[in-house]
Amino acid sequence: MKTIISFIAFAGMLALASCGPGPSRVRSLVPETLSDFIPKRPVKGELFGYYQPRGRSKWKDNWTENLDLTGVSWNNARTATLISPSHVVMAAHFIRPSDVPVMFHDRDGQPHERFIAEVRDLRTVGDVAVARLNRPLPPGVKRYRFASPAMAAVGRPVLITDQTRTVSIHRIGEVFGRNIRLEYQPELDPIYRRNLITGDSGNPSFLWDGGESWLLETHTTGGPGSGPFYGDPEIQAAIRAAMAELGD
Repeated sequence: MKTIISFIAFAGMLALASCGPGPSRVRSLVPETLSDFIPKRPVKGELFGYYQPRGRSKWKDNWTENLDLTGVSWNNARTATLISPSHVVMAAHFIRPSDVPVMFHDRDGQPHERFIAEVRDLRTVGDVAVARLNRPLPPGVKRYRFASPAMAAVGRPVLITDQTRTVSIHRIGEVFGRNIRLEYQPELDPIYRRNLITGDSGNPSFLWDGGESWLLETHTTGGPGSGPFYGDPEIQAAIRAAMAELGD
């Protein structure tokens, strides 16, 4: 019962996510409490039934199917996360080279291949790099909006991703300056916990709010994780300035 109560804010009354300027208010079939969002028998949050970097892949039929993670490129440990049809963010210390494809898979599992065309390193404000892709992606590939400071309450559940293409559930431990620190969620089964290691850098974490995944941070350190807080106004301003400079 304690688990259900502590996570009601995580699921709430949910709606279908939208790729447009604001979340859709159309009612979805997503459950209303975390006790329904994740199964009673703990199940690891694996994202794919099978994964082919340049071929059709199959998203797994489990609790993660409620999340739209098509905007994360999973084919290389140097992860890239889509924030506009043409731009991705990465960890500045773990940038994907321009000769390595940036593969995305839409909800049908169809691959979309792009390459890094140009990069801006923003380490003056945080462990963030912004890159322009060689071509825009279609609407069927999710681009993520930034979480706001108001969303980032200490103790709030966070959806964590890693290089194994798995979703775990941690929580916010602290927001300090332009950074955020995560911690494990002790009430949950350890199967939902990830000890982040070398190679997980740059993988994104999200807050679930209004039926949508909001970009919270990209990993810089290991353990439960920490990284640049994408709700910080200085980081957002630096990213938008870099996007304007890079162009579409």
